[in-house]
Amino acid sequence: MTRPHAPTAALDAALDVLVRRIVEIARPDRIILFGSAARGDMGPDSDIDLLVVKTDVEHRGHLAQEIYLHLPSVDIPVDVVVVTPEDIERFKDRVGTVIRPAMRDGREIYAA
Repeated sequence: MTRPHAPTAALDAALDVLVRRIVEIARPDRIILFGSAARGDMGPDSDIDLLVVKTDVEHRGHLAQEIYLHLPSVDIPVDVVVVTPEDIERFKDRVGTVIRPAMRDGREIYAA
């Protein structure tokens, strides 16, 4: 079963809720929206892709899990990737990483 395309107002409302909650949980430096939501071409099976940038995070996976556990339901699937500024610098031009398209096509939706 597919769900309807997320209108811009619904996407904006979902992002507002998600960003507020991620900031409460993780205190990130930045949050970058990437993928189809950032490009404006979300389809019925699209999700919200968020790159959460945080300085000095030892266990990216643990922080991502903590974020997932406390995110409210927004009726659109959400994918969260936690990275450091060093990860971005290292992988921003490397083909095959999630960081490259996030940095090329992404849109910053939060900055501390």
